[in-house]
Amino acid sequence: MNNNYHIIRIQQYLNGELNDDEMYRLEREALDDPLLQDAIDGYRMQQEVSHRRLSLLQQRLAARIADQAKERDAFFFGWQRLGVAATACVLMVLVLVLLWMRNHHLQPKVTEKEVKVELAPVVQVHAQAAGDEREFDAMPNDGWQQFNAYLSEIKEIPAIKGQIVLAFKIDPAGKPYAIQAIGKADTLLITEAKRFLEEGPVWKGKKGKIALSFE
Repeated sequence: MNNNYHIIRIQQYLNGELNDDEMYRLEREALDDPLLQDAIDGYRMQQEVSHRRLSLLQQRLAARIADQAKERDAFFFGWQRLGVAATACVLMVLVLVLLWMRNHHLQPKVTEKEVKVELAPVVQVHAQAAGDEREFDAMPNDGWQQFNAYLSEIKEIPAIKGQIVLAFKIDPAGKPYAIQAIGKADTLLITEAKRFLEEGPVWKGKKGKIALSFE
């Protein structure tokens, strides 16, 4: 038996590649040649085993593909659910913000209060000499008109009204000192009147007596 020849014919026979005459002739030869029959049977068994192995591999491959498809679907649907949930959360936050803004604009602004500011009345101060000129010879160095102009320029004067008389002495620099209030007067009037003399223009003379009117 030509081994190579018979192997090719056997494979063709098992694969169904021979025509009817060739298949019949090979089967007749196998009846007369036990070795050929054994070879055919052996190749047939080997082919069946190969088919079974191939089928098993196909089953495993199909199972793995199915598992991967399930994992992919589960992953996809998981992320899809997360995306839907995140979108819903964002929309809910936007709705809440819009509702808050709407209510905020509709509510009256209770925090805004109308504040009425009452302007302090303007206090005018006028000064003039008081007492006997022979005893109280002091007078403003630039005259009474300039001294009253100085008083009119003072801005920070408390809202007080009244009259006060002050007696004082003049130092060598022309500044009043030893200032004393004559008679009864409001403490605030006394304080402000003394301040006007101490911070005001220089004087001439030795002793002075002045009457201040807060109007």
